[in-house]
Amino acid sequence: MPRDGRATRDQIVSVAMRRFVDDGYDKTSLREIAEEIGVTKAALYYHFRTKEDIVATAMTAYSGRVAELAAWVTEQTASRARDEELVDRMLGLVGSDGGMILRFGQANPTVVARADFGAVQIDVVRVVVHAIAGDDAPPEATLRATLAFAALMLGSIAETPLPIGGDAASRLAAARTIALDLLAPLSA
Repeated sequence: MPRDGRATRDQIVSVAMRRFVDDGYDKTSLREIAEEIGVTKAALYYHFRTKEDIVATAMTAYSGRVAELAAWVTEQTASRARDEELVDRMLGLVGSDGGMILRFGQANPTVVARADFGAVQIDVVRVVVHAIAGDDAPPEATLRATLAFAALMLGSIAETPLPIGGDAASRLAAARTIALDLLAPLSA
């Protein structure tokens, strides 16, 4: 049965990003990715010429989802209900393939630096923070929005520079609580 081209492309990105996190970007070959998926190397090359192309595709998809989230939040009136939905949507994003982007950056800092993927990740944070804090936000509002975003990101990553401890569910619950506490004054 022939494969769906879009499904194969998505599977390549998913498997590659997981392998880049687990095994390291430089230690993972396109051949290994193709073998795990069950396609030929030529079939993989049909979709992606390089590992950089795979990462760029993953980053673009993540950035697009964050842009959608930012657009949604700017259309909402600041309120506790908005903040709760925002935090839950962000947790959904980092709990999906978006979380793999965060782990990729953590596991492969030299790749992020050399391929300018770090700038993409910083731009993503800027978009969300600006959407939450608003135009011409005072420093406190911008810092609260930034720290709320950071709490959600760190709560979703098992291995952080400072061990948070607990299981995934307790880390996410703590991150949600902290993010909502940080955002509360912005919607009062």
